[in-house]
Amino acid sequence: MKVLHLFNEINFSGAELMYANAAEIFQSNGIEMLAFNTGKSKGNFISEFNKKNIKVYHKPIKKGINFSLKIFKFYWHFYRFLKNEKIAVLHIHRSDLYMVTLCSRIAKVRTIKTIHNVFRHRTLTHPYGVAQRFVARKLLNVKFQTIGKSVYENELNYYHNPSKLINNWYNSNLFYPKKDENEVLAIKKKLGINKDTFIVTSVGGCSNIKRHDQIIKSLGLIKSKIKFEYLHLGSGVTETNEKKTAKKLGIIDRIHFLGNKNNVRDYLIASDVYIMTSEFEGLTISGLEAMGCALPLIFYDAPGLRDLIKNDDNGFLINPNYHILADKIMEFYSKPYLKVEKGLSSFKHVKKNYSMEINVDKIISLYNA
Repeated sequence: MKVLHLFNEINFSGAELMYANAAEIFQSNGIEMLAFNTGKSKGNFISEFNKKNIKVYHKPIKKGINFSLKIFKFYWHFYRFLKNEKIAVLHIHRSDLYMVTLCSRIAKVRTIKTIHNVFRHRTLTHPYGVAQRFVARKLLNVKFQTIGKSVYENELNYYHNPSKLINNWYNSNLFYPKKDENEVLAIKKKLGINKDTFIVTSVGGCSNIKRHDQIIKSLGLIKSKIKFEYLHLGSGVTETNEKKTAKKLGIIDRIHFLGNKNNVRDYLIASDVYIMTSEFEGLTISGLEAMGCALPLIFYDAPGLRDLIKNDDNGFLINPNYHILADKIMEFYSKPYLKVEKGLSSFKHVKKNYSMEINVDKIISLYNA
C-alpha cells in the first residue's frame, strides 16, 4: 500500500518527527511512505525522511484562495501524481488545500485529514470552516483524524465535525527514564551543571503562544530561595525579548538558551521538573517525551496541555499565573518524594496512552477502513 503524506514544509516538528520515528513500523506492515512537500522551501527535515526511506517530492503552492492558471496546473499535476504513483491513501497534514481532496476523490484515492491543533476561524469566517469540513466529509469521503482530546472536542463542538481520535505518540526507544543516579551525574557533568542544582526545563520554539517569559518571571520570584538553572531548548521570534527579561530580573546567568538540540533526552534526564506555559497546543509531543523520561510536569491549564494531566497525578495543572508557577516549582524543590511519585505516574500514563506501537496500529487500521 502506498501512502502519500501531504505537508507544507517538511521541518523538524511534530508530525514529521512522529512519522519519521514510526517509519519502520509502517513499512514492516507493508506500507510504502511518500511525502509531498507543498511549501516554498523543502524544509530542514528532508534528510531525515530520506534516511527513513520516505521519498519526498516538492512542488510549492501558495496559501489562500487563488484561481490563477498556475493553481489549476498544480492541482492537475497533483491528480496525475496520485494516478501515476498508484497512491492508495492520501494523508493530509497541511491545514488548508481542501481542493486536493477533490483530486483524490476523482482519482479514487482514500483520504485522511489529520487536524493537529485547536485553531479556530474568526467569527465571520466560521461558517466557511464548517462548510469546508462538511463538504469534505459528506461529498468527498474524507475521514478526519484528531491527535488529542482537546483537538477532538474543538472539531466536534466548534466545527460540528466528528473525527477519529488517535493520540499523538512518542518514541520510547529514544525517550526513557534514567537508568540510575550515575547516569544523571554523568550527564550533568557533561553539560557543566553542578550535581546539587535544581533543574527546570522546557522544550519548544520561542513564540508568544509558548509564553516562555512566564517561566522566566516565575524564576525571578524565587532566585534568592533556591539554587536553580533553567535549560531552555528551542529558539524563535521571542528569544531576544526573553533574554532581555532574564537580564532585567538578574537571572540571565542561570538560564541556558540552548537552541534546538538532537540529544534532548540528556537534558530531560538531567532535569527535576518539566514546564509548559503555552496558550494552547494540539497535543504536545515534547511533553510526551518528558513524560517518557519520567519527569513530573507543571503545565498551564490550556487546550492540549490539560489532556496530559489528570487529577494532578503526574504533575500540577495550574491557572496561567507565574506566581502560582513559582509556588509549584518550590513545592517540587522542597518535597523530593513528590517529584519521584509524580514522575513515575507520568511514565505510566504515557506508556499506557501514547505508545507509538499502539497508536500507529490505529493509524494503519484507519488506512484500511
